[in-house]
Amino acid sequence: MNAVARPKGFRSWLGGTTRSASVTRLVLSFGLFLLVWQLAAEYVINNRLLVVPFDEVFTALIAEIRSGDFGTNFTTTMLELAIAFPLAVFGGFVVGAVLAGSKPIRQTLDPILTAMYSLPIVALAPLFTAGLGFGISSKIAVVILMAIFPVITNTDAGLRSAEPALIETARSYGANRIQLLSTVTIPHSVPFIISGIRVAFARALVGVIVAEFFGAISGFGFAIAAAAQSYQTARLLGYVLVLGVVGLVASIGLTALERRLAPWKEH
Repeated sequence: MNAVARPKGFRSWLGGTTRSASVTRLVLSFGLFLLVWQLAAEYVINNRLLVVPFDEVFTALIAEIRSGDFGTNFTTTMLELAIAFPLAVFGGFVVGAVLAGSKPIRQTLDPILTAMYSLPIVALAPLFTAGLGFGISSKIAVVILMAIFPVITNTDAGLRSAEPALIETARSYGANRIQLLSTVTIPHSVPFIISGIRVAFARALVGVIVAEFFGAISGFGFAIAAAAQSYQTARLLGYVLVLGVVGLVASIGLTALERRLAPWKEH
């Protein structure tokens, strides 16, 4: 007698990989976060300089949008990211590929790169502002230095992580160096590279905000600093919330890109 298949419950469906389940998990997670925020601000944390209820933050954010300030600040910050972040990713991939392809170069540069990765680059933001001015150049420089190192590290690790058995199999079929890179090494390194880009984008967000703290007339960092100086907590948290949403959207997009480029990882 054939067993009757039991219908999947909500929990099983929610843990699935369908798009509707993913959207539902995202909505539930974000809704729970906002609910905890609202309740904590109203009943747990009494210091309004530290946190205010979400409804007040939402009201302040709507006021910023209506005044036009939000649009100006958003355009400035996103333009700086749009220029600097691709440069950081490209530069990080090139340097990582060079390190992976040459052991002497990797052994020579690794201590320097490790030391630079450990430096608090954001602490150097005032120097970039002093040297490059208050324009976009100083912000681009800070973002590149903040974002490039995770891409270098993960690209190097990814390109060197291909299984030797796969490489030997490809060589046994007559694959040359270019074919090895295109069919084995680079496809195998995609998850590493995407992970490095995700970390790099989070660091880039921090970098651009800090750079705008020290010398800008617009941008999210400028708005956050101005709100902090005037103790406008709701306005400050509104911009911070938008930054969190930008980071979340970027992470979702990069995850989707990884699934498209490396579908085998899901299995």
